[in-house]
Amino acid sequence: MSEVFTPFDYQEEMIRHKTTCRDALDLASPGLGKTVTTLSAISELILDGAARGALIVAPIRVLAITWPHQVAKWSHTNWMRVANMRKPEGWQAWEDGSADIYLINSEKLPTITRNVKCRVCKGNDEGCDNCNRGIAEQTTPGFVDRFIKGRKTLPVDILVVDELSLAKNASSVRFNALRPYLHDRETPGGKKFFSPFRRRWGLTGTPAPNSYLDLFAQVRLIDGGKRLGTSYTKYRSTYFDSDYLGFKFTLKPGAKEKIDELISDIALVKLGEDYLDVPPVTYEIVEVDLPAEASKAYKTLEKELLVQLERGEITALSAAALSTKLLQITAGSVFDAEKEVHLVHNAKIDALRKIRKTHPKEPLLVLTSYTHERKRVLESFPEARQFDEKDMPLWQAGKIPMWVTDARSLSHGVDGLQASGRIAVWMTPTYSWETDFQTNSRLVRTGQKKETVIYRIVARGTLDEAVVEVLRMKEEGNAGLMEAIKALRALKTA
Repeated sequence: MSEVFTPFDYQEEMIRHKTTCRDALDLASPGLGKTVTTLSAISELILDGAARGALIVAPIRVLAITWPHQVAKWSHTNWMRVANMRKPEGWQAWEDGSADIYLINSEKLPTITRNVKCRVCKGNDEGCDNCNRGIAEQTTPGFVDRFIKGRKTLPVDILVVDELSLAKNASSVRFNALRPYLHDRETPGGKKFFSPFRRRWGLTGTPAPNSYLDLFAQVRLIDGGKRLGTSYTKYRSTYFDSDYLGFKFTLKPGAKEKIDELISDIALVKLGEDYLDVPPVTYEIVEVDLPAEASKAYKTLEKELLVQLERGEITALSAAALSTKLLQITAGSVFDAEKEVHLVHNAKIDALRKIRKTHPKEPLLVLTSYTHERKRVLESFPEARQFDEKDMPLWQAGKIPMWVTDARSLSHGVDGLQASGRIAVWMTPTYSWETDFQTNSRLVRTGQKKETVIYRIVARGTLDEAVVEVLRMKEEGNAGLMEAIKALRALKTA
């Protein structure tokens, strides 16, 4: 049974922004209706004869669950036909032009070539005519090469990139495969290329998950470089200063305001705290001390990291490897060279037990970063179950006392957790502000009737504390961007 969608005033503005702006950034907090307002805009444009259809690029979970569900849910959108471009039926719909909305995940955009064991000689070292010493190249054509490249017409003229912040890497192979076909341009031979995409919309609640550096590739994908340019290097040198090692970039004086102004005409900002009637959120830091042996192992690795940093010898790769080892120690277990897991301590498990005693009858959403960490939680708490979306009705009914998962598996595209859950416990903090924010927003959203509590279990005097502080700084940076654009837009439309 479909439902009638009665948009709030701010949702009316979100719809109008997309129907009137060919290039649009929809920067709305989770829960404000980015999906339904986008579908409303698509429906309106198609019915008015102003658009043919829409290609939606989204994370796989969002593609498989959220978009088809939302299309079918609303009475004003359920007339639209949806095609999944991961399936042969979707391919045929594209060729026939028989759908209105086509869905694809970004991993499928580029053509991928990989080395595989030869099927003819079975990987024989001597090889055969089909391979080079037992190794053959295998090419998997991507969506762009199969369904866009070389075609004069497409069944779509709207592009929607859901979770646009996933395109923040300017060197992204996935999104750069699509980018040459999004905007009118002059080819090297002097001919004009006219893009079949006449509208490009990007949706995200976290446009600057790490810093303003992340904005460049997202904006370029949508506007073709009109506002922030086409060169990431030039953008960075224009608006940022770096330290002498070239590792850390900070905004130049006045650069933030300039960037905000440049994109304010296409960026519509809607923040949850301005519109959602949800109870407050409390963040609690639960500190633990590492046992002596674990502390000794931790300090040895930490010293190695700091010495390399001081000498300027460290690379991003080695820093990531050492940081991961440090966080594994604070989590309680580590891998050896043979990938065997060794228990180091149970300090965080003990802290989780105390949280359980504080909330003896309430469902806990427990978020882990490592497989061994998740396994220890499941083994330590008989009532714990591993997250499976099929069990959502049980969770909503309050019949799962503790649900354990990697935050990355539910940070996007999962709704319904707020029906019975209000408490999240981060066993190990994540560097990704986007993952942290999006996951917490699964609980802090429309339908939540109680105060939400977010616990972070932090090993005192360790990298855990630094990660939590980085999250705080990233949140401030992203919020500053959102507030600045919102204020500028208000001034220009006054």
